[in-house]
Amino acid sequence: MSTVYVKRAAYHYPSLKRQLFEVMEQMGGASIERGCRVLIKPNLLGPAPPSRAMITHPLVVKGLVEYVLDRGGKVQVSDSPAMGTIEKVLKEGGILEALEGLEVTIKEFKESMTVEVGEPFRQLEIARDALDADVLINLPKLKTHTQMLLTLAVKNSFGCIVGLRKPQWHLRAGVDRELFAALLVRICQAVKPQFTVLDGILAMEGEGPGKGGQPKQLGILLASTDAVALDAVVCHLLGIPEDALPTNRVARRWGLLSETVTTVGDSWQVPALK
Repeated sequence: MSTVYVKRAAYHYPSLKRQLFEVMEQMGGASIERGCRVLIKPNLLGPAPPSRAMITHPLVVKGLVEYVLDRGGKVQVSDSPAMGTIEKVLKEGGILEALEGLEVTIKEFKESMTVEVGEPFRQLEIARDALDADVLINLPKLKTHTQMLLTLAVKNSFGCIVGLRKPQWHLRAGVDRELFAALLVRICQAVKPQFTVLDGILAMEGEGPGKGGQPKQLGILLASTDAVALDAVVCHLLGIPEDALPTNRVARRWGLLSETVTTVGDSWQVPALK
């Protein structure tokens, strides 16, 4: 059985911080002990201001960094942007400013290591920092995706593929979406995010996940220790068939989608994204 926590939320930092701390405690964040190496993996697709809804909002990143610091953990924020330098992404996205004065390491994924992931890939090269962390906190952004329908918790793990290997996989995805979905599920299994918090406060619809998409106010946070279950719940909330998301189809076929998913928290409804 898996549990997904749902909270109505806004980018008002005092209340948002309280909500982030609450969901982390509900998910078992007390397991983060003093000295624990925690990697926070937001969606840092490319340079864009928070109002574009293209990357994880800086206040969501800040809230999770502060939670880990309060637990005595050592925090690193990392991703491998698909567009632009990480310095430009962090600056335009407001993350550098949000984390100013906090004891946190911010760095781009650079070094990979080869890991066994099973069929159909057998081996993949994945960011060493993501694999070496004691705890990985996954911070996806709720966005549409022209190839994969939505970019959610499982899709966010794709940032753990370093540099130019990402566009190579995207080219293959244009030919075989099921293969790409399988890749995403295998990466997510390999990095094993212990906690996922989805930023759907300002989401993206239309021609996402980049600059072609349009911001849409949804006012929601979702959190779970089970990334696959979280993605399934998002589909239900948006009125989208669960199996319309390719990663959900793969996860179900491989027995990774829990038959019993409990939703806890606020009631919330929204029309399906366009």
